[in-house]
Amino acid sequence: MKKIILVFLLSVAMSSQTAVCQADPVQVGMECHIYDPIGGYPFPRMPIKLPEVFIDENTLLFDDLWGNFTLQLIQNGVVIYSTAVPAGTATVVLPSTLSGDYELRLVTSTFYFYGYITL
Repeated sequence: MKKIILVFLLSVAMSSQTAVCQADPVQVGMECHIYDPIGGYPFPRMPIKLPEVFIDENTLLFDDLWGNFTLQLIQNGVVIYSTAVPAGTATVVLPSTLSGDYELRLVTSTFYFYGYITL
């Protein structure tokens, strides 16, 4: 009986402790906007593969980024930050001085992917 009470008290004591751990990266929902139709067609004949983008604090993580892009952070219609992102890039660390809500764009010559992030 003493063992059961001891196990119970230990489990209660351990469950009341709060652990500090870093949150997992959050996936950014990306969409595509085509602003220069290819070959006179309003849309490409095949669907465009959306990039998988995750954010962890001020770091953007890319899963299989297949093209060269220009990364832009836009706030109130103004480009606040811009940098080139070559194909195959896995991470981009954003300046720690940025904070607030931004539209994230990955821009090419004929379309761009966009999503919304908070830093």
